[in-house]
Amino acid sequence: MAYSRPPVQPGRALKRTPILPIESTAGVLDYALDADIATTASLGVVQVGSGLAINPAGILSVTDIGGIYNVKLTSVIYTTTATDYFIGTTSNSANITLSPGVLGKVYVVKNQVNGNIKVFPTNPNTIDGAAFKTLGTNATLTVIFDGTQWSLI
Repeated sequence: MAYSRPPVQPGRALKRTPILPIESTAGVLDYALDADIATTASLGVVQVGSGLAINPAGILSVTDIGGIYNVKLTSVIYTTTATDYFIGTTSNSANITLSPGVLGKVYVVKNQVNGNIKVFPTNPNTIDGAAFKTLGTNATLTVIFDGTQWSLI
């Protein structure tokens, strides 16, 4: 299939309506484009950067998020490091303390044993406003630091 419309030039974009964002749900901004760019009736080209893709339904998704993640298994009280991603517990005495928050940092903590473990943020941070979260047998907690607290995903 050949496209006859020239590509959008760098620094230019389709006009959006409304110009100022309207927040419909917390954190979700609704926009409407003045032209269809993802239909076969309107021949448009959308270019996305490396690691992103747009499927035929027009949904943008991540295709490559950096490869292999650091996995830490622990049976003792453990404080996460900047390079950790997945922390699995191998003993129910292995409480986890999240390091001080860095914007956008994600941790996945899994209780891989019978019994409860606790996940603590470093003061003054919280996890969705709480001083700690308890994970039951085989439970998983995924958090991201939003700049003010650890937020559950």
